[in-house]
Amino acid sequence: MHGLIFVSLRDYLVAEHGATAEQDVMTGEPLYLVSEAYPDERFIALVDRASALTGLPRQTLLHDFGVFTAEKTFARLYPALFALSPTARTFLLTVETSIHQVVRVALPDALPPELDVSETGENAISITYTSSRRLCAMLRGLVEGTARHYGETVQIEELACMHRGDEACVFEVRFADRHERPAAY
Repeated sequence: MHGLIFVSLRDYLVAEHGATAEQDVMTGEPLYLVSEAYPDERFIALVDRASALTGLPRQTLLHDFGVFTAEKTFARLYPALFALSPTARTFLLTVETSIHQVVRVALPDALPPELDVSETGENAISITYTSSRRLCAMLRGLVEGTARHYGETVQIEELACMHRGDEACVFEVRFADRHERPAAY
């Protein structure tokens, strides 16, 4: 897994749960670098440790972490990438080609998930997520955090999920006009 995810987990824990929580979760861990890839098992162990420490269910923690990572960490570290797109929808349509393909070349061991993002309407996209990590709750949070960064609201419906036995997770993402606020799923 990309070191950036580990760095963001540290930031998330400090910002959302306090420095003591971050220290408790990260005790004995190496200094994770954004220029390296690390074993998936390390990240999963840290998430489980954070879940136990905070009392948040694993899926809730992954979602909240995803929101934070997109809205705070990615937007802070890669403002130029976000500036290329005028909307969250436009940004998400380019994630696989402009970000994940670059990561696969730069850090082959990072193995970002496979995303198939396609337009399904003027204000909607479909995201098919496949990854052996099965971190679909985190992806849902990343989508929501991206929308927040752009000052937008989204409705996200998970039509299929690997945790329910499906081969992939499929999300329908609808972006509200700036004047309307959709109900949350």
